[in-house]
Amino acid sequence: MTLLAFAVGAVLSGCTGTVVDPAPSSKASVATVEVSLASASVTTGQATQATAVVRDASRHVLSGHTIAWSTDNGGVATVTATGAVLGAGAGTANIIATSDGKSGSAVVTVTRPSSPPSGRWVTGYYVGYQRDLYPETTIDFSSLTHITVGRIRPTLTGGLTTDFDIDPVTGPAMAKTIATEAHQAGRKALLMLGGAGEHDAFVGATSSANRAAFEQKLLSTLTDLGYDGLDVDWEPVAPADQAPLLALLTELRAARPGIILTIPVAWVNMNFPTVDAWYANVAKVVDQMNMMTYDMAGGWDGWQSWYSSALDDAQPAHPSSIASSAAAYKASGVPASKIGIGVPFYGACWRNVTAPRQTLVTGADVYASDNEMSYANIMGLYYVAAARSWDATAQVPYLSFATPKGPNACTFISYDDAQSVAAKGTFVKSNGYGGAITWTLGEGHLINAPAGQQDPLLKALYTAVAP
Repeated sequence: MTLLAFAVGAVLSGCTGTVVDPAPSSKASVATVEVSLASASVTTGQATQATAVVRDASRHVLSGHTIAWSTDNGGVATVTATGAVLGAGAGTANIIATSDGKSGSAVVTVTRPSSPPSGRWVTGYYVGYQRDLYPETTIDFSSLTHITVGRIRPTLTGGLTTDFDIDPVTGPAMAKTIATEAHQAGRKALLMLGGAGEHDAFVGATSSANRAAFEQKLLSTLTDLGYDGLDVDWEPVAPADQAPLLALLTELRAARPGIILTIPVAWVNMNFPTVDAWYANVAKVVDQMNMMTYDMAGGWDGWQSWYSSALDDAQPAHPSSIASSAAAYKASGVPASKIGIGVPFYGACWRNVTAPRQTLVTGADVYASDNEMSYANIMGLYYVAAARSWDATAQVPYLSFATPKGPNACTFISYDDAQSVAAKGTFVKSNGYGGAITWTLGEGHLINAPAGQQDPLLKALYTAVAP
């Protein structure tokens, strides 16, 4: 049994019939410790909050006493120094609080979540360089079907870098932990291969001289780290890249028939709506073809100000939306059931415009997006209720400011909230598409919110897509 201690002030409970002394003594002896749980039943990978109340012999609440949290069954539930409880495996566990030699406990029941019967997916990306935003031991898997962990990278000679943008020891250890947690929660775990900036390395690794050895390295890495499949993020895909990329996917499928293979693809400008028929051939090999439908606007020639990830209303002067991109891939022969939409858990900070559909003047552009404009940062540094508007046509919200707002001096912020994420999930479900990806889990995680309320966007997406 591991004890985790921290100093607390007065912790108050909402127990019925309790009378609290308005000025309890912090020097009185502890007689009882009472423990309660925000939810006494969770699924594996889901969190809840434990609260302890320390009382003296007269039932007065005491302040200033140290609380040590522990669990009697770490295989079922873990608990942090602040009383955050995480379901680890099916069963029951006592969550114990101890103060001055007195202990109290509450029972948490953990069950294994069932897979969504619809077969639709909600895949969340988790990247090593954002580890501090969402520690891997606290990931809530209850609103995911798949987690994609990044990243491993090809080398020009067919090698593989597996530091996960951390280091060669900590990165793989993190990845193993996440795979174990995902499987305990009944979810699938994928490795993200590549990403922006890795195009030339992909070309070298998949050359005729290197591809066979490269494929073996990939498969052995999946086995070593305990993963179910690969997300092959080759971007951009030039015409000359199509044959080696398809060969890579086909040969991986042949070598390991049960592997899960997914591929992210670019959004489509509706002014140039034709998608190469090659993607229909790729769809025959992969399980998911997920559109990166974010960062779909900027200070580009001929454009008006527009949203990073509009659901609808693509027009010639703002020719991007999830709906128009999905329609383009479907028209090329990709089955709707293989198409996933991309939902960003970050926004875009514009300057020199204050709303969508405005003519771009000198200096009007996106000045910050991924990482800096995470949902967590938007809500903490920029959000003002009076500044929010809802675009019923595009099905997204935005923030508008007459004077520059926040660290990036934004005047127009395009972002997603629970309302727009739910609308996107409903779009997937009602149109027969396969599912959705989120970039990234860390950016949508409200680390200081109460347990169970830290991932509002993810919960809204899963509720709309998965059932």
